[in-house]
Amino acid sequence: MIAKHSKSLLVLATALVAGVALAACPGGKGMPGKPKIPGSDKLDGVPGVGPDAALDPNGCGGYSTSDAGRKLKAFLEATAAVEKASIETVAIVKNSCIIIGNEIGMTEADYKGETKDICAAVYGRIDKNLNGVAVKSKAALKIKFKPAVCTVDAKVAASAAASCEGKASADIKAKCSGNCQGTCSGKNTSGKCDGVCEGKCDGYADVDASAQCKANAEVKAAVDVQCSEPELTIDLDAKLVVDKKLAEQTVKGLKAGLPKIFMVRSRLVPLKHAVEGWVKSAAELKSSALSLANNFKDQAKCVTGQIYAAAKMTAGIQANISVSVEVSASASGSVGQ
Repeated sequence: MIAKHSKSLLVLATALVAGVALAACPGGKGMPGKPKIPGSDKLDGVPGVGPDAALDPNGCGGYSTSDAGRKLKAFLEATAAVEKASIETVAIVKNSCIIIGNEIGMTEADYKGETKDICAAVYGRIDKNLNGVAVKSKAALKIKFKPAVCTVDAKVAASAAASCEGKASADIKAKCSGNCQGTCSGKNTSGKCDGVCEGKCDGYADVDASAQCKANAEVKAAVDVQCSEPELTIDLDAKLVVDKKLAEQTVKGLKAGLPKIFMVRSRLVPLKHAVEGWVKSAAELKSSALSLANNFKDQAKCVTGQIYAAAKMTAGIQANISVSVEVSASASGSVGQ
């Protein structure tokens, strides 16, 4: 069962993924299944560019030589990168839940369904163990926790956006949502960087660029994030132990699996922001798909197919982000962090 106090993060995740869905669906209605990209009805049966075309930012020849083409390619690259990151993130979450489950005596037969279902089963068992089965209450756990600190490179993000826009690096600015660990153009009275950050940022980089270039730059920063290892120690209060063996297994499982999930929680800060930028870029492309396709002449069908392919990926990306947010919140609730 998902911890009650994770409700706020679940609301945030729901709002985020709803935005993805709306961006992908004409008129903002329905979930993305087969988005009605202008001209896509003519793509059926065309090898490599129809509804079944796979995303390939390099698959349409020289379309990226124009300003519109360069930005479109940047968006497609961002889409491929954010999908890969979302898949890797949810895989870490799933594997971490299974590690915990194995330590507390669960077997393959207990791991049914998708990541969310598996993790819910594991934390349901943990909840029972920590509320009367293995120990009398969660108070039996003496926890010391130091969270992971994840940093993105604001300067690299700005440089990527400049390349996408076809401008000099100095013309594109990036701000830091957290603490700027590099050169800052201006700080407020509390010492936090309110101006342009050139260096590491322990939050997310906010780049001032057009939607498609912003998506590319912020996704690039998010997937290249560098994180310190979280530190977790858990000791048992012997006076509150009911089943010593099971209590020790529970603690061992939490120590083995929670650090990776806590790492995901920290990594999601820049990744969620990057997805928000990607959503805006998708919305812009959705509204201008027809005019974009007309600009590419011989590559028009291929380009439209690539927009179609990107739109179809939104459901999977939104699901992975949502599950990662939800499970990381549930994991935190399991030990009161």
